[in-house]
Amino acid sequence: MQLKFRIILNVKEDVLRDIIIDSSTSLIEFSNIISTEFGFDSSEISTFHKTDDNWEQLDEIKIFKIDDKDEIMDNIPISNFFILKNDKLIFIYDFLNYWTFFIELHEVGDFINDDSKYVVINSVGEVPKEAPSNIFNVSDKINETDFDDNQID
Repeated sequence: MQLKFRIILNVKEDVLRDIIIDSSTSLIEFSNIISTEFGFDSSEISTFHKTDDNWEQLDEIKIFKIDDKDEIMDNIPISNFFILKNDKLIFIYDFLNYWTFFIELHEVGDFINDDSKYVVINSVGEVPKEAPSNIFNVSDKINETDFDDNQID
């Protein structure tokens, strides 16, 4: 069985890939495929996050165990996380630059009849040279004059 995904890079301009991939592919292989197809070399640490319908980050699926409770990518097939249309995961590549990808399952079926592990069926946009900044907006600072001059004794 194969899964058809849309993977969107969280940047200002549209950058996405539509990929058909074998459902037995492990999460670690999937992370390498995503990295490669967006022009990265897969040398940086990455992670997946389970998410709700509003793309809120939930439980993390790590590349390696830090404690006994951690769920890791190792040999878990992607079919464990993508069962129904619109199932989602967030993928984060490179913790210094924090490239963030939104992954959504669009279809389940048999789409390609060759021995390919995956195929990119649509590629839109180029990855920018620098990751987007998610830094706190300084203009949100509280102005000191907003405080009441009354002091509590």
